[in-house]
Amino acid sequence: MLDQQQWQDQRQQFRQLTSRVQQLSGQIKALTRVSFKAGNWLEQGCASNKYEVVTCFSVSKWVHLNWGDDGLISLFHKFYRCLAPGGLLVLEPQPWKSYQAAVHKQGGTAAPFSKPEQLKLRPEGFLDFLTQRVGFVLVQQLSAVSRAAGPGAVPVKGFDRPILVLRKPAALAN
Repeated sequence: MLDQQQWQDQRQQFRQLTSRVQQLSGQIKALTRVSFKAGNWLEQGCASNKYEVVTCFSVSKWVHLNWGDDGLISLFHKFYRCLAPGGLLVLEPQPWKSYQAAVHKQGGTAAPFSKPEQLKLRPEGFLDFLTQRVGFVLVQQLSAVSRAAGPGAVPVKGFDRPILVLRKPAALAN
């Protein structure tokens, strides 16, 4: 038989457990709205102001090499158009040195735009382009570091590219 204190302790634990289950239930319901779709986004339609988050990891170089500056600029504007006001773009641009390596790896002729030196827009200029010409606002610039985060943390080998988190501004009040 439980004494009064044990009874109160168990009731408190039950309340905490119930609260946690409700939190998890809400998080699980939120995940049902998440979907991933692979495809050529340049050639697919996209409803305006539809998405809360768009991610673009290790893709911008390939768009740039295959469709040139115009294709990449079109992609950036499409991200903006498709995001809801306040929505986030999470972009991982590859460094310029990887462009030449990619062309070399493909035999120099596989990509339709196999002369990266003819591209005017460079990865180090993507942030300025996205904020000054497209209209995004920088939220944060991230990088992958070892689990020993803090002073002396080192980039994770092979994953040391910056990740840009940009926000489409919320609609302005009239």
